[in-house]
Amino acid sequence: MRLLLQRYLAAQFILPMVVSTIFFICFLLTFELFKMTELLVTRDISLWFTLGLIGNIALTFIPLSLPIAVFFSTIYCVNRLSGDSEYIAMRAGGITKGRILVPFLIVAGLLSVSVYQLNQNLIPQSNKEFKRKLNYLTSSGLLAGIKPGQFFTLIPGLTLFASESSKYGRNLKEVFLHLKDLKKADEKVIFASKGELVFDRDPNSLTEKLTLTLFDGNITGQKNKNEIEKIIFSKYIFPISQAQFKDRFSVKETMLSSRELEEVLKMNFEEAKKNYNFNKKEFFNAKYEYWNRKNGALIVFIFCFLGFTLGVTGNRGKSKNAGLVGIMCLIVYYGLFFSLVSLANKERIPVQLAVFFPAGILALIGIRFYKKLDWQS
Repeated sequence: MRLLLQRYLAAQFILPMVVSTIFFICFLLTFELFKMTELLVTRDISLWFTLGLIGNIALTFIPLSLPIAVFFSTIYCVNRLSGDSEYIAMRAGGITKGRILVPFLIVAGLLSVSVYQLNQNLIPQSNKEFKRKLNYLTSSGLLAGIKPGQFFTLIPGLTLFASESSKYGRNLKEVFLHLKDLKKADEKVIFASKGELVFDRDPNSLTEKLTLTLFDGNITGQKNKNEIEKIIFSKYIFPISQAQFKDRFSVKETMLSSRELEEVLKMNFEEAKKNYNFNKKEFFNAKYEYWNRKNGALIVFIFCFLGFTLGVTGNRGKSKNAGLVGIMCLIVYYGLFFSLVSLANKERIPVQLAVFFPAGILALIGIRFYKKLDWQS
């Protein structure tokens, strides 16, 4: 009987949780894809490449989506059990609130372990793969946009035209370049008889560089308000900057495994700068990332516990607004969380305190509501 009850409660909880998780992942994915629309629609890429890119992003959203999905799914499930008087019937039959809670905590515990394992290596590896694909779109994939007899304008401040172009635009003939410095409002025009695009990738740092080598041409620009300067060259190397996409979607610390982050915690800033090329912000982010991965697993469990207590109180006693109370709890948690992280960034409090203290407050709120369930039932 006990096993049957646990299976029933777990089954009632799992389906809403899966649907909620998918919803929140799709919700977050929509905003990310809006940022990447220009990259995806202006590149000659396959459907499988696009789906792989979306899959990499979606995987990284699981630790963000799962706690909230578990929270509202628990509220919904328990609220429905309470509204249909099933909760009352179970309590009247001698089943304690702890036994009713156990199936929810078992599922939450399994999800917490899953989130923890994902954060160790799989999600960092997915971030690396996403970074590689993004680099392809913003550099090597950029070459596919260069077509013979067409103006190429995908890079801000640069317009390129070539009468002839080999596959992927690597070898160009009769090249025209119009360069505009968006900050200084300076403009230059370059003509060359031919050009070669060279693409280099560093497999360790994942940085990529695209350069255009021009032959037998001239550069025309304004020297000052009254003079025009013209330079004739036999060979000119022009670096094509990808700064507009640099670190736009992913950052260094998210691509490090938990073991690598643990090594960073043992370093001072100078050592982290030497070994990982971190600046001060990235050094703090690495410490925050390490502890936040552990907190991500813990908060799934706490949100489930709090959701259970709110689901029951939503239909017993005077209050019937469990959803509103749940939203207020989320506002308190995340407001406190990001405020403390900001203080930790300024080195006023330890990072561990900033990450785990809000979860402790949420657990205390859950315990307070849990104690009230006896007289509300």
